[in-house]
Amino acid sequence: MERRAKIMATLGPASSNDEVLARMLDAGLDVVRLNLSHGTHDSHRELIRTVRRQAEARRRFIPIVLDLMGPRYRLGDLPDGRRLLEEGTTVRLVADAREKGDLPLGRADLLEHLHQSERVLIDGGLIELEVIELEVTELEAAELEAAELEAAELEAAGLEASATAGPRRAVAARVLQGGPVSSRKGINLPDSTLPFEISDKDREDILFAVEEGLDYLAASYVDRAENLEALRQISREAGDELPVIAKLERQGSIERLDELVESADALMVARGDLGVEVPLHRVPVLQKEIIAAGRRQGKPVIVATQMLESMMGHPRPTRAEASDVANAVFDGADALMLSGETAAGEYPVEAVEVMARIVAEAEGYDLRVRGGRPAGGPRAIGAMGAFGAMGAFGAMGAMGAMGAAGGVRALAAGGDEKLERRESASALTVAEVVSAAGVFAADRLPVRQVVAFSQGGFTARMIARSRPEAPVLVFTTDPRVARRAQLVWGVRPLLMGAEVEHHDEVVEVVERQLLAAGLAEPGETIVILMGDPIEERPLTNLMRVHTLRGDG
Repeated sequence: MERRAKIMATLGPASSNDEVLARMLDAGLDVVRLNLSHGTHDSHRELIRTVRRQAEARRRFIPIVLDLMGPRYRLGDLPDGRRLLEEGTTVRLVADAREKGDLPLGRADLLEHLHQSERVLIDGGLIELEVIELEVTELEAAELEAAELEAAELEAAGLEASATAGPRRAVAARVLQGGPVSSRKGINLPDSTLPFEISDKDREDILFAVEEGLDYLAASYVDRAENLEALRQISREAGDELPVIAKLERQGSIERLDELVESADALMVARGDLGVEVPLHRVPVLQKEIIAAGRRQGKPVIVATQMLESMMGHPRPTRAEASDVANAVFDGADALMLSGETAAGEYPVEAVEVMARIVAEAEGYDLRVRGGRPAGGPRAIGAMGAFGAMGAFGAMGAMGAMGAAGGVRALAAGGDEKLERRESASALTVAEVVSAAGVFAADRLPVRQVVAFSQGGFTARMIARSRPEAPVLVFTTDPRVARRAQLVWGVRPLLMGAEVEHHDEVVEVVERQLLAAGLAEPGETIVILMGDPIEERPLTNLMRVHTLRGDG
């Protein structure tokens, strides 16, 4: 059985040469990540050349994700480099440590976003502080009094006040969880509302991604749809609107999950910062909820952070790590990501090999337990209600006999029925219904493959969210679409060898290429989904069940 969940790996010093990358690709690597928090444009450009060279040699479509550094919140430079914070004591957070005992922040503006009772987490949450007082210096008090007086005078004159006090200079915080801290350690502010910022470096990196023709941007600390749109606008102005992966790692992103899922092109469960920003015990459940939310919208979901962390220095993972990978498969993740394991670890090739074996074993088990149903929890046909919730095909015999509620349960057989169902037919689109119908037909007919003709990748995602039993082949005329589709669960992208203008031409080209490549035999049946008419680039609206004829 061909593996369905994809493997994404971060490249770095341990995996930057042709030989190692070639072995990683042969071991099962599907998607490459470049972490722009490290390296230069020149070093990343060389990695891009290496990836494309090795992918072309294997005639594979390997997408490259550029992960933007995003905002970084850190301590400043401590006078002695490090100090010990004792539980129960009070410490002053300041912009500049002029007095002994002050704890400097790397960015003075962070003080403006701290309020009473909010937490300040340092070094991945090992140190926990609570804001107890917003200190005001004598100068600040004078500025504030002057500002208030001016505001009152302007208000009396019927004018709008614009004067504000100067920047806050210190915040007092109680140490709830103590320990050693040192200069430049990371800070998380899980209770604070922080503005979304696109730094000059991020802007330069987006331009670099467009110039190099990369496939995705990954963005940190996004918690609103407009954050994603701001990033797209920069790439759009640079000449190409790149798809954006929203890294969900803040409390705000969880609170606005549906908004982000709808706006993002893909999602990443960034469990590192997420496990600091929200209580750690919530992370496994949030992982499931994020994956389910992505499935409902047909958006790929990547699970990341410490999946095989021990393989940084050991040739085998821990049992817990193996279970973590398998559970991400059972949750229905589209892709699983390796970070330091492949970027800086001693066993980058082995990490990919081990992950591929665990994924394959988990998917095989899931198929056996679910009676032929692929891994991934609720099937989109039932869970999304594409037939059952709207009582579709009521006059079509077996489906009609199921009834509305029965149809949902029957079509979701073998899956978890707890995903939120659509409440009415009006919530469904033509594309959803046609895609679900195609998967339904493929699961109940002797079908060799489900084929999507996709001009932008939408059809591929709609098919994949239904988790069909048959392999999914995506034919496209655009290499970029082919690469981007490689991120999606179960999808194998293929480039069409000819331009097409009519759906009959699509069928002819698909048949010819499948037979020539040995991917199917004459007499076998395939299901083809596409948008028609082709020149208008509509969303999925056509399903065709086709028996391959061959030369005869």
